Formats: sequence, structure tokens, C-alpha cells
Amino acid sequence: MGIVAHALGRLAPALLIATFTVPVWAQLNLDGAIQLASEQDPQTAAALAAADAAAQAAVADSQWADPQVKVGIANLPTDTFAFDDQPMTQKVIGISQKLPRGNSAALAGERGAYTAEAGYAGAANTELALARDVGLAYLSVAEQLRVRELLAENRRWMQELVGYNRARLASAQIQSQQLLQSQLALARLDDRIAAVDGEINRARGTLSRWIGGAAWGALDTSPPAWRDTRDWLAGQTLPVPLTSVEQHPAVAASSARVAAERANVALAQEAYKPQFGVDFSYGQRDRTPMSDGSDFASVMVSFDLPLFRHNRQDRRLAASRARESAGILQRQSLLQQLHAELNGAVAMAQTLDRRRAEYREDLLAQAEATADAVLKGYASNTADLEAVIAARMDAIETQISAARLTYDYFRALARIRYFRAVDPRIDANSK
Repeated sequence: MGIVAHALGRLAPALLIATFTVPVWAQLNLDGAIQLASEQDPQTAAALAAADAAAQAAVADSQWADPQVKVGIANLPTDTFAFDDQPMTQKVIGISQKLPRGNSAALAGERGAYTAEAGYAGAANTELALARDVGLAYLSVAEQLRVRELLAENRRWMQELVGYNRARLASAQIQSQQLLQSQLALARLDDRIAAVDGEINRARGTLSRWIGGAAWGALDTSPPAWRDTRDWLAGQTLPVPLTSVEQHPAVAASSARVAAERANVALAQEAYKPQFGVDFSYGQRDRTPMSDGSDFASVMVSFDLPLFRHNRQDRRLAASRARESAGILQRQSLLQQLHAELNGAVAMAQTLDRRRAEYREDLLAQAEATADAVLKGYASNTADLEAVIAARMDAIETQISAARLTYDYFRALARIRYFRAVDPRIDANSK
């Protein structure tokens, strides 16, 4: 009886999982993992560079075409190649300038600006998606680490049981099969720990995609605070309003692309207008026997005539309008998708939170009390060893289920934070 009480006294603190273990040395936490991934992420940097390129190109596209300078000789006689032989021989210098077609230059700049805006919004969406994906991967590693901690804590309990049975066998209070039975339960628990070790390594490998070798170091298994997100969730009823996702960067990027296509429609309409050009030239002549050598100046205005519109301007205008319509429909589809996925994440988080409360308030305590009662009955020879092991395994599974519910809940929160476009650099440490 003294050995059982000693075992219970040592194991009781370890079998309570209402709170998570506080790290006693510096560990990488979720906030640090997201920051590290952001610093190493090439996709966001590439998206920002592409947006910068679009912004620079927008300025260039809004400018007039460069003027053209021409320098040459006109009407040079080929029999003498003399400049003072024929009165029409000239040394010519000129400049020509193409004017934008209607308001096409300004519209091209506007289209480029919207393209850059879509790029910047897309980069913001990439950053949010990165924080979500890193959060999901990190929480998966933390979950497996926490499960291993629970199994290791219960393994110590099982070792105490094997030692207790070995002492009872030595005093002929039990038969050898009971010792073997407890040793088998301990071996099965060791196999379970080995399997979880494999899952930990697999999850670390997934996380290393974003944070490299840091995924294989010490990780803090404590879930994040995310108080703002949890407070927001507590005030929601299903379905959540569509306005919750209307300001999402992915939607902003889609809206900017629609605006760029609208500018394309306006550009296609400008193609029905003629494009003008101005040409000025100055010809210098030498005196000849037949001329006093007066210089010539010429000014020319040119313009095209968009007469054959059916297979050119009309088709391009129709194509631009079709692309604008497609962009509007794609934006609507994206809104519906984000709204549906946010509702799904909210529903999942609310369900998981209720289940977590049930485990905290009832199931954990019941499972532990049952295991303790059966163990005490075994110590007093009123319960068999099989019941003791079964009750302890039920308690272990209850603890693991509670832990998994917690991590599932925070994974749902990670998805909600993405849909709500919560900046991970601001809200990650909210208490």
C-alpha cells in the first residue's frame, strides 16, 4: 500500500494537463517562427519586387513617345555629288513627335498603377498565407511534442506500476503473469512513444520548409495568446457577415485587377481615335548658279485613319470587356469562397472550444478519478490488473484528446486570422 501511495503522490502533478508546460530555457515560439519564416520567405519578396516593377512601368507607360531626330542629305546629284550643283540639294535636320492616341497615355499609366496595387495587395496576401501555413505547421509539431510529453509522464506511472508488481511478486502477493501483463503495457507505451517520435520528425520536416534548421531545435509547445482573435470569435454568430472578408488583401488584389481591366476597356475605346504626329524639318542649301541658296523649312502633321474597325478595334474592345466581366465574376467567386471558409473555420473553432471546456470541466477529472479508484482497488485486492491498465490507458487517451482539441482549436484560429487579415506582427503577442 505504501508503494502505491508513493506512486500516486509522484504521478498526480504530472497527470494534470489543464495548463501547458512553461519553458525554462529560451525556445523558439510561434511568433518567432513566423518572424523567421517572414525574413527567409522569397515569395513575398518576389511579389513586392514585381509590384515595384509594375509601379515603375506605370510611370513610363504614361509618358509620350520619345521624339525622333533625323539628319541627312536630300536631292544630292549622283553624277557629281556636289552640294552646290543643283538648287534642290539640302542638308536636312528634322524632329518628329508622335502624340498619344486620345487619352491613351494617361490611361496606360492608370492601368499600370492598378496592376502595381494588385501586386502589393497580393504580396500582403502572401504574407498572411505564410503566417497561416507556418502557424499550422508549428502547431502540428507542438501537438506531437505535447502528446509525447503526456506519454512520457504516463510511462513513469507505468514504470511505478511494474516496480510495485515486482515487489508484490517477491512477497508472493501476486502471480508472475500480472508482472508480465504490466511489463507488456509498458512496452506498448514505449512503442506508442516511438511512433509519436516519427510523427514529430515528419512534422518538423514540414515546418523546416519555412524556417529551415530551426525546426529541429527546441520549440515552445505553449499555444499562442491571440486574445484579439478569441475575443472576436466569442462575439460571432453564424453566418459571420460578408464584410468580415471584404477588406482582405486577396479581395483587394482582385478589385485592383478589375480596375486595371476597366482601364484596358477605356484604352480600347481610345483606339477608335486617330493618332497624330508632328514633323518639323529644316533644309540648308548652298548657292548655285541657278539659286541664291535660300534654306527650306517644312512642317507636317500626320494621322492615321482607323477605318477598318470590325476585325481590329471592335474585337479588342470586346476582348477587354470580356476580361473585365471575367475579373468581376472572379472577384465575386473569391468573396464567396473566403466567406464560406471563414464560416467553416468559425464553426469549427466554436465547436472545439465547447469540447475543450467539457474536457477541462468534466472528462479529465473523471478519467483521472476512475484510474485512481481502480488503482486503489487493485492495491487492496478488490480490482484486477487488467482493469487498472485499462483505466490508465483511458486516462491517457483522455489527456491526449484534450491536448489535440486544444491544438485543433488554435489551428482553426490560425485560419480565422488569415481570413480576417490579422497582421501577425501586431496581434501575435496580444494577451
